[in-house]
Amino acid sequence: MFTKTLKASALTTSALLAAGAITAGVATAETLTLNQYVLPKHVVVKDGTLPLIEEVKQATDGELDFKLFTGGTPLSAQATLGGLQAGAVDAGMVILTYHPAEFPLVQYLNDLAVPTGDTLVVAGAFNEYVMTKCQRCQDEFKAAGVTFTGSYTAAPLNLVNREVYRAPEDLVGKRVRIPGGDFNSRWAKHFKLSPINVGGSEVYEMMNRGAVDITLNPAAILQTHSLGDVAKSVITLPVAMHRVSSPYVFSAESWANLTEQQRRAVLGSAAVAMMRITGAYLKESEAALQEAAANGLEVIEPGEDLMASMSEFLEGDLETIYRSAREQYQIEDPEKIRDEFLALIEKWKGIAEETGRDPVKMGERLRENAYSDLDVSSYGL
Repeated sequence: MFTKTLKASALTTSALLAAGAITAGVATAETLTLNQYVLPKHVVVKDGTLPLIEEVKQATDGELDFKLFTGGTPLSAQATLGGLQAGAVDAGMVILTYHPAEFPLVQYLNDLAVPTGDTLVVAGAFNEYVMTKCQRCQDEFKAAGVTFTGSYTAAPLNLVNREVYRAPEDLVGKRVRIPGGDFNSRWAKHFKLSPINVGGSEVYEMMNRGAVDITLNPAAILQTHSLGDVAKSVITLPVAMHRVSSPYVFSAESWANLTEQQRRAVLGSAAVAMMRITGAYLKESEAALQEAAANGLEVIEPGEDLMASMSEFLEGDLETIYRSAREQYQIEDPEKIRDEFLALIEKWKGIAEETGRDPVKMGERLRENAYSDLDVSSYGL
């Protein structure tokens, strides 16, 4: 691990102790520390990170390797950005929307509704935009002391329900767990739901005893958190697509200490990894729905009334998003940014058709369209 100065204020005491253990001799000059708070069986690790580590090692003739830490040790999801800034680890997974003050334009891009339910399309468009067309995004990363290498898009957030709900009136007054964010809160208000702040690990128990009626999550939660045992229905209304989980954010110092060959190897592999993870997330959710349906859970396609109410919300919410962009995030031209982003959505719809929505092929196209032309002598520096 590269030599860094730890800033205690950015970390908890336990994280500093763990970082000290890393520095004490586990890593070498050629081995970077990579923190991912998810568990080893998570799609980010098995479908994205483990292949990336091997690809980078091969591309650099073994000169660059990673020491992978998972499960929240030494850094939790919320603490990873601070850990990178403090030098506790070289790279890590950052949920960018946990830090809207540092990444306001990225937050805005995540808030925008998109005219597609295809997460692979969204992942391609988002990464191409941030990597090649958004200088302010890059300025935000630089100011935060980190380097962005891409984000994946999780499966659409659906309504996983304790009982069977079908129509908008069935949702009124129900207690819904939402994964944070102003957009999700406004969505809940529109449908007259009562939002509850509950961590993902608590959802099973809360739903089992009736304290939560609905959780807004990818359908994979039916398996990953055993909600298939307590839920009775899922409404496959694609409420939102979280597209800002970035698994390989580097500290600026660690990125600067890489050779140009090493940076190119990381970027080339990261492009495909983002699409592999996105595809694996989608496959996992689809499998969870199929298994749950086979076990008696009702999988409900949203009816016309639900779709109409969702459309009404999105249309009315756009001006709120624009206003928030100007007033809260100091974005002067939110309409122009949205138009540019949606144009890339249309481009990636075409790429999805050309590639048959194969995640690896789409990752290769992402590398061609957004990563290959990056100047590794200056990108992220």
